[in-house]
Amino acid sequence: MSDLDAYRSLYVAESRENHESIVSNLLILEQGTDSHAIDEIFRSAHSLKGMSASMGFMHMEEICHALEDVFSQIRSGNLHVSQALMDDLLAGVDDIESMIDDIEAGGEGLLEHRDARVSALKAWLSGSSPSTVEKKEPVIPDSGTEVEPAGDMYENPAYESYDQAGNAEYKLHIELSSEVDSINLRSMLILQNLESIGSISAISPSRTVVEDDPSFNGIIDLTFVTNAGKAAVETILAISDIRSSSLSEEVSPQKKESVEPVPDFEHASRYAIHVELSPSVDSKNLRAMLLLQNLESHGALTNISPRREVIEDSGTFSGIFDFELTSSDFSEEGIKSFLKGSDIKSSSVSLIQDVSDPILSGSGIEEHQNGTLAPSRISAGEKVEKKREVKNIRVDIDRLDHMMNLVEDLVINRGRLEQIAQEYKIKELDETLNMVGRSVADLQVMMMDIRMIPLNHIFNRFPRTVRDIATKEGKEVDFIVEGGETELDRSVMDGLNDPLLHLIRNGLDHGIEPPDVRIRNGKNPKGTLKLSASRDKDNVVIVIEDDGAGINQEKIKKKALERGLATEEALAAMSESEINDLLFLPGFSTADKITDISGRGVGLDVVRTTIASLQGTIKLESVFGQGSRFELVLPPTMAIVMVMMIRINNRRCAIPITNVAEVASLAAFPIQNIGHGEGILMRDEIIVLYRLDDMFGRSKSEEVIVVLQNQNRKGAVIADLIEGQQEVVIKPLSKFVGTCDGVSGVTIPGDGEVVPVLDVKAILREGSGQKSAKKNSGKRVKKVMKNNVIADGEHLITDIQADELRELGNIGASHAATTLSTILNTLISIHVPEIILVQLQNLRYYLDDTEAAMVVFQIQGQLVGNGYIIIHIPKESIIRLTSIMLGQSASDREIDDMDKSALHEIGNIMTSSFLDACATLLSIIMIPSPPSMVIDMPHAALQSIIATQEIDENVDEVVLFKTELQCAEYNISANIILLPSKGLLNELFARMDSVISTSG
Repeated sequence: MSDLDAYRSLYVAESRENHESIVSNLLILEQGTDSHAIDEIFRSAHSLKGMSASMGFMHMEEICHALEDVFSQIRSGNLHVSQALMDDLLAGVDDIESMIDDIEAGGEGLLEHRDARVSALKAWLSGSSPSTVEKKEPVIPDSGTEVEPAGDMYENPAYESYDQAGNAEYKLHIELSSEVDSINLRSMLILQNLESIGSISAISPSRTVVEDDPSFNGIIDLTFVTNAGKAAVETILAISDIRSSSLSEEVSPQKKESVEPVPDFEHASRYAIHVELSPSVDSKNLRAMLLLQNLESHGALTNISPRREVIEDSGTFSGIFDFELTSSDFSEEGIKSFLKGSDIKSSSVSLIQDVSDPILSGSGIEEHQNGTLAPSRISAGEKVEKKREVKNIRVDIDRLDHMMNLVEDLVINRGRLEQIAQEYKIKELDETLNMVGRSVADLQVMMMDIRMIPLNHIFNRFPRTVRDIATKEGKEVDFIVEGGETELDRSVMDGLNDPLLHLIRNGLDHGIEPPDVRIRNGKNPKGTLKLSASRDKDNVVIVIEDDGAGINQEKIKKKALERGLATEEALAAMSESEINDLLFLPGFSTADKITDISGRGVGLDVVRTTIASLQGTIKLESVFGQGSRFELVLPPTMAIVMVMMIRINNRRCAIPITNVAEVASLAAFPIQNIGHGEGILMRDEIIVLYRLDDMFGRSKSEEVIVVLQNQNRKGAVIADLIEGQQEVVIKPLSKFVGTCDGVSGVTIPGDGEVVPVLDVKAILREGSGQKSAKKNSGKRVKKVMKNNVIADGEHLITDIQADELRELGNIGASHAATTLSTILNTLISIHVPEIILVQLQNLRYYLDDTEAAMVVFQIQGQLVGNGYIIIHIPKESIIRLTSIMLGQSASDREIDDMDKSALHEIGNIMTSSFLDACATLLSIIMIPSPPSMVIDMPHAALQSIIATQEIDENVDEVVLFKTELQCAEYNISANIILLPSKGLLNELFARMDSVISTSG
């Protein structure tokens, strides 16, 4: 399939839109003058003409060009719309429709009566209806007529002056390049092209000298008349064969009474013609094309074999070709005489049929009563409407995204139904689910295919960028693009343009050297920059590589030392890849000077961050003095993926199946101590073990090893059991939880549980020890106010406001202690030793990393904004509180329904007491909604609450009241967490300020 065939369907879709626009606006124009309709018609015809020319559909281009000329005269006011004109325009538009149909069916969009249609439309440019066009008398040479020598067979018939409205006369001076082969033929071809849009009224030297004289020097002066405009003439002259040319416009010639004759096909005949050029003829392609162009002036050529493109350009053209000529100018003997000459070895002409009706009935050409030809169209009542399927539609991308969300919901609910079927073992449900499952799978695949876009949509933007930067930098670059047909999901594609653009600019600025430097280094002065894409299993690999200077690692080390990023000892211990990774640090740059292209240190860190957000990876390889190579590995889609469900410490998590290398029994590969860490020896390969205790806690039942792999790096985690594989929809982490190391997102399987999806790249890159260190370093520098109130967020508070927060906590604690003491029939005291104002994304750093319950209440009332209260109680404290309520001794056991019931009650008491304190101190009425509860590790519980409660995105900072409960037997820790929106937080502090000013 050729490159143009690949765009055929897109061309047809765009052409139909333009065709429909022309038709609808023509009908509007028929009702009266409408400048907007005229502009739309002109725009659509111009677009269709340009597309057709670029695709090589020249008949379509010529019809559109003729229509565009007529529309231009209408727009300028030189031509008024009449019924006859409208019929002719719609007839031309009908021809466009038939050509689009032919192109859609795989044809070339040929129109047999093209010349007649174009001439009929151009007749309107003279200001008179085609019904007044004089019929051209046929000139048929008889057998007794002497035919000119063979050298004249390529000479066009003499042109009469154009007398159409808008004609202009130009003086042309043309000089052909001295390097042109067959200068006579090239000159004749240029004259032919000029005469296709106008007439030559004077020429020097004579046409005979231009065509045949060996001493012709390639310089031509001529007078040319046309209404096509100066730009059209300049376009014809803008070819490499012409060394120089000049064009000056003269005074428009006076109108003449006669008009351009319209070809008369009333008594036309069709001939089959075979031509074989002499083997001694130079430039067979040019000779054959000149012959065809001259014959086209006498009629319509069809069924040309081989195709016109082969005759014109192919180096394999043998000089033998066949075609059919429909003409009223020639008899059979006249054509045979025309084909005699030394350039033609042999020829044959045979009559196929006489055409007594206009060419091809139904073509839209009919005879007027006065004996002239004019275009017409079939009346609305007679026209047979074609049945055509709508094969292409435009869909807003938002609708496509909504459809994808619905498919994701179907996938989730299919999983839930499958769990129900397994639980209840209903045969009929199993059978139905199998059918539904297949349909959902097919729908899912179809939606994925719809969302897939070829990378050419991005790649095609870069050649211009490379050219501009290379020119500006004075560099010579050969930019190679491969694999643009590789497809990616739209969601991945959207974020890919900027990273690729930066890497390409990087290669041009830092990589490719100036030509003089490359020559000194023994390289080709023109550098090579290659952008390629390919598929590797389920992933898409994009590579940007150059043959430039490569990366100077000594320079990187020097910059790292200057900026204090590493010590000399650390740098000495680093591998080459680790040193290259320093380039991805924020603000790091090796450029010696800052330009508008690079040097600011903003780039590679953003590239890595962006690629990571697309669930991809980036790898850099370089050899100093030889070049660099960036490899991007991206998933084809981020929407629905296959994961392996496992349990760690009885908590479920998911691992993308593409990152699971192997699953094995722990009994077969015991854990061994390796340095300061742990690992397993598996078939002579040492695999590092990564503990996820900070995420799930240490499991009491470790039975399965899951070997993880990301590119060439491997690691293992220990699981309780493997639940199986499942297709899931992965949603990104909410900004409320912030960056959670080792977790790339969450998913909700059929049972409704919020399950974290492990980020294998981060786990293998960081390791558990590094993650813990990073976690501890994630805290902000705290500002400790008086009375143990800590400001660890963006919101700044005064010491007096800190006092108000302290009083608010003390009043709430006092109310809660009184109520709990009454209900539990034992003395309970509650203290708030610490109050912390912290950003929500950093809240988890202040909560103990143990399993706990979070009881959630939405705050209701007449508020500015909204908010939530969470009562956070660790597992150990839950068991103790329940034991106090039931009068039992605490024991080490799992949380049961009785505990959950007690938690709801205690949560209600503590929340209501806190809100009562707000009413007492701040004169604001707030009441709690019915509670919901999540029991999990802190970060997972917070993510689950945010996902299910639809917490408003305006929640940025929270107030954490650290709480301690004391009774005769136990010390119990708990936390009251206030999550206000920005509006509610501002209102609370405004009321505090009001209380302060009033008391003052």
